[in-house]
Amino acid sequence: MFRVPDGFAVTFVRQHDNDWQQAQKHWEYIVHRVLDSKDVPARASAPEAMRIAVTGASTLLHDAHQQGVACFICLEEAYKSAGRQS
Repeated sequence: MFRVPDGFAVTFVRQHDNDWQQAQKHWEYIVHRVLDSKDVPARASAPEAMRIAVTGASTLLHDAHQQGVACFICLEEAYKSAGRQS
């Protein structure tokens, strides 16, 4: 079972000006990054790897939002469009 903070999905979409497609794209990209991180054991089963990635990503994003931090992918895109590289 995946565990995400209460209200996470609605809040994440609102961070994207209610653009569900953009929020979904960013969500999938962040989960992908977590799956490729050391937080997911290399030998984890597929269900376990997804559970870790979804739970970790949603908790990270929720906590960041609570601290006033925007979506990491939005920040990265804004940084790049300003002519900088991450």
